[in-house]
Amino acid sequence: MISPYPIVAAVDFGTHGTGYAWAEVGDEHGPGPRELDRHTQIREQWDGGRGGYYPKDLTTVLLSPSGEPTAWGHRALLEWTALARSGRHAGHTYAHGFKMALKPGGTAGAPVLGITGTAIDTPAKAYPLVVGCLRRMYELVREEVEGSAYLERQIRWCVTIPAIWDDAEKQLMRDAAVEAGMPADHDRLILAREPEAAALYCQIHLARVISARNEEDTAEITRAGSRFMVVDCGGGTVDITAYRVMGTADADRRRLVEIGKVSGGRLGSEYINQAFVDDVLTERLGGRHVVDRIRRERPDALLEVMQAWESGKTSVTATPAADGGLTIDQPVYITLPRDLDDLLTDDVRKGLAARPGGSASRVVVSTEEIRRLFDGVLKGLVELVDQQLAVMRDRDGAPDGPERVLLVGGLSGAQYLRRRLHAHFGDKVALVRTTNAVGAVLRGAVLLGYDPELIVSRRSRYTYGCNTALPFDKDRDPQDKRVVVDGGRVMCTDRFHRFVRVGDTVDTGSTSSPWPFYPLRQDQERVTFVFFRTLAADPRYVDDPGCERIGSLDVALGAAMSLPFAQRQVEVRLGFGGSEITAQAVNTHTGAELDTTLRFDSSYDRGELA
Repeated sequence: MISPYPIVAAVDFGTHGTGYAWAEVGDEHGPGPRELDRHTQIREQWDGGRGGYYPKDLTTVLLSPSGEPTAWGHRALLEWTALARSGRHAGHTYAHGFKMALKPGGTAGAPVLGITGTAIDTPAKAYPLVVGCLRRMYELVREEVEGSAYLERQIRWCVTIPAIWDDAEKQLMRDAAVEAGMPADHDRLILAREPEAAALYCQIHLARVISARNEEDTAEITRAGSRFMVVDCGGGTVDITAYRVMGTADADRRRLVEIGKVSGGRLGSEYINQAFVDDVLTERLGGRHVVDRIRRERPDALLEVMQAWESGKTSVTATPAADGGLTIDQPVYITLPRDLDDLLTDDVRKGLAARPGGSASRVVVSTEEIRRLFDGVLKGLVELVDQQLAVMRDRDGAPDGPERVLLVGGLSGAQYLRRRLHAHFGDKVALVRTTNAVGAVLRGAVLLGYDPELIVSRRSRYTYGCNTALPFDKDRDPQDKRVVVDGGRVMCTDRFHRFVRVGDTVDTGSTSSPWPFYPLRQDQERVTFVFFRTLAADPRYVDDPGCERIGSLDVALGAAMSLPFAQRQVEVRLGFGGSEITAQAVNTHTGAELDTTLRFDSSYDRGELA
């Protein structure tokens, strides 16, 4: 359904960079996705960005010794560098990559996220920084929109999330967005899965995209009936899924049906960077203790080295070899800042100079080392693409030609990544890239906020259900689950009531069949169910192997308490067709909607912030 709000604003919150965009929707019919995209407003210049044009500011923050944010983005980098060069940085923290910490274990093997301060390595530590980053984007958007004679209450917001995030991380992101100032209403605040947003941008905005195999070729992905995989190569994660294009009477409003299985992992470009620090820089400069000292005493110099590596990494090129493999064309050369002169020993400098092409002030990353650094991430990425191709064949049949694999995200700009995929898949896959790989998710999020039903249906990643009590079956149910409730009914507790089965196709905007239940006691004013998920198709009990508690569903009976006990029946419906699970409950007798809360567990909810 086209947004009833005249403004749609999107915030693409990324590991490396964060940006925003907004557009006027117009009347209730809307301008159409293509026209909307054409008039989308995107900020491309940022405070402290040194005049460059880029759709994202850095996802970084400078924290004072008391832990308060003093600067964000490029400005944080500039102020941090100035403090470090003047020796006044003690106690301050320059934090980056904190998005990864929202998922427990997400920072394993990732960069040291808090330089000269406490590492941002748990959801509780990351959450306030996420709120602050989103609040900054919220205020920037609001200032621009209100300057165009609209009010904040006329904005529908869309915030991006990795597709592989579970319900707990989605809950944290929604909570953070609301705390940042965005509306709590699910109709006004939508969470968009990143590859989904990229798919919309590429399918609707562009009729064709540039082929990665031959820059003069094009690959059609908008024709009704065509299908394609999206591989979103971000800073912290790689997200993958696949879609088929569904034709409509209006070619400008073709929609997507998810046919893949959401997959991905901690395979983003930041993990290549960390491998560079662990496997190359540490060895070249004399050990971990030297790198740690540089981080403490010359953090600006370390950032300069990492920026040089980042530039060299994305510039790596490779040539197909006669044996079908790849030959990396040349090493990456990184000139060390002069600020490191007094921290490096003579033996270290002799070692640097002894390497081919090296010097006493230059690190040479050999072609073999480059291969190992990239392949530490690309091996897992190739395996995930292989798995997704198999899922597409199983669910949607054999392809009518090469499968189209759409690459988006910052790492997709690396030529070696594309060469590596071509070397593995050959003619089975046609790799395609957009002309705006970095901005694809941001622009697509505007489109998704404009019309969430551009994605027709999605696949459920799990079997979801709640605990409930059902009539006791003496032939199947164990005695320790037998209970007698008010009215003398003999019930079995801990039964798994299934709402949706793993792999089911669920239409956008649809809800599950109504689930009727009665309170078990006369004095029961609210009913709380524990919410579970599993990869099993049809569990009987919530404590079956593989069943995992993930949250709770709470229904307040409210005015229904004044009704006779027999008229307090409640119907619950859950929606699984969006990027988040939603819940609604009504009294069966009166039809009145009841106060219903569905919340998912997370480390932050359990009080780790303290």
